[in-house]
Amino acid sequence: MIIQEFESLHESSGYSLQGSFTQDLIASKVWLLQQVGKVTDHVGTVYILGSWFGNTSLYMVLQPEFDYNKIVNVEVNANMLKQSQQMLNHVGAKNVQHMLRDANKLDYRQLGKNGLVINTSLNDMPGRAWFDNIPTGTLVVMQARDQTQERPFHRTDDILKLYPLSQVLYKGSLNLQDPDTDYTRFMVIGRK
Repeated sequence: MIIQEFESLHESSGYSLQGSFTQDLIASKVWLLQQVGKVTDHVGTVYILGSWFGNTSLYMVLQPEFDYNKIVNVEVNANMLKQSQQMLNHVGAKNVQHMLRDANKLDYRQLGKNGLVINTSLNDMPGRAWFDNIPTGTLVVMQARDQTQERPFHRTDDILKLYPLSQVLYKGSLNLQDPDTDYTRFMVIGRK
């Protein structure tokens, strides 16, 4: 079921399903899931903000690094969300909800105990209500990159300055190359 509310969100690379599967984007998602798997072996509901074509949830289903109860893919682009739903249905994904909504308007009512919020779109997501509305104590994963015009991040501490966590469980960087340039992706995992 798709819940609808639409506002524009611009991602930093590729607007096609094919473009969402570039080597750098695959590597950043795999890195994210591996590091979460080192922090915890089970989470409840996972909100994936700016879920695009659902690639993170696809990798969670096909190559699980930790157990989860449910995934909520949150995206503002109806076409991307529909393709995500079709792709995940094709691989037999269970317990995945597709929500057409601006992440800044979420109340995380499905999060519950032991939830996880993933945002790999810090460079492109305007506002900070998405973060402010996350319940205290929730496990949060945030990724950003340098080499963007919108809001470049130059180190993990840039993320933590804007989105402070009460406990940092992991922070690191990964050097990557997209179709246009070399760049560094930064990631922080911790408790709000």
